[in-house]
Amino acid sequence: MQHVDIPTIRDVRSLAKYRGPACVSISLRTTPVTQEVQQSRTAFGNLAHDALAEISDDILHKKVKLELEANLADIHDDDDFWQHQSESLVVFATPERTRTFRLPNHLTDDFQVSDRFHLPPLLRALAFPHSATVLVLGQGGVRVLEITGNRPVGEVKLHEMPKDAASVAGKASISGRAPKGRLQGSEGQKVHLLAYSRRVDEAMRPYLTGRDTPMIVVANEPLRSIYLSICSFEDVIDGQPVGVGEESSDNEIAKAARLLIDEHYATEIQDLLGLYRARAGVRRATNRVTDIAKASTFGGVDTLLVNMDATLPGRIDEEVGTVTYDAEGPETYDILSELACRVLQTGGRVLSVRQDDLPESEPLAALLRHPV
Repeated sequence: MQHVDIPTIRDVRSLAKYRGPACVSISLRTTPVTQEVQQSRTAFGNLAHDALAEISDDILHKKVKLELEANLADIHDDDDFWQHQSESLVVFATPERTRTFRLPNHLTDDFQVSDRFHLPPLLRALAFPHSATVLVLGQGGVRVLEITGNRPVGEVKLHEMPKDAASVAGKASISGRAPKGRLQGSEGQKVHLLAYSRRVDEAMRPYLTGRDTPMIVVANEPLRSIYLSICSFEDVIDGQPVGVGEESSDNEIAKAARLLIDEHYATEIQDLLGLYRARAGVRRATNRVTDIAKASTFGGVDTLLVNMDATLPGRIDEEVGTVTYDAEGPETYDILSELACRVLQTGGRVLSVRQDDLPESEPLAALLRHPV
């Protein structure tokens, strides 16, 4: 079984704000197969050793460096922790604390040491988590499935969820004829399904509040349209997984849902590229690093597409956004990562994409809130 810690926007914003003389960021491939995890554990130890070697006494006092080393050693020596992994691991460490995230993405082994954390591995998981909540809704029953990466699908039990449509109506069935003077036929059934949908939505609301992943609804008509007409959750993927219905198994629904999620994100990127081309003519879109740095510093970036496999070492002025390119080292950081953090901190959206998904050869592209 895979153990996954999908980051939230709040996690990333909190980490992005942190500043310190030696922030260690480590990412590496791991495995959910417990018998094979020792290789990952060894790799982590090597990366931690190399990261510490970059921190001189001028950067961090020897006593404080020992505290950082101890924090990294605590992770390395935790047998239980290494028995519960996913496809990749990201670790953020300072002398005061550590944060770990087990991700379903396939990351490469790497480390960074700077005055801030290196966040692209988290941003990729945040942008396209390949996760979703699936509501399987039928008149005769309802279940909620949670899909996260490639891990086995899991059912979520919600205490306030109604058993079925008939129990909400207080009847044995909602399809039979009603006594004279009461709603009956299709009109009466619609009223009962609307009440049922509202009860389901009420049960879903506490679970979905604050979640960053979308929802997929699997249901037959007219129940699907009725439920969507009153659904209080905004991030519902259009369409329904192909070839499955309420009677399908959890695994069948999960497989079809993952295909729908992939199609959803692919369509989203194509729509953004079309919008980029349209806005480029009126100077509300750019792929120039210097322009994006200034715009992001003053909250002018609405959406940033960035190739998180690329790096640009240097610094960006905190006040005016001037870019200075420099060699990689403890005194610099990844400019692309810093731009992504600034966009998130000013309420913008960041999508981690492959280079082929970008409009030109530059490793980033931005939709702006006002012309540059």
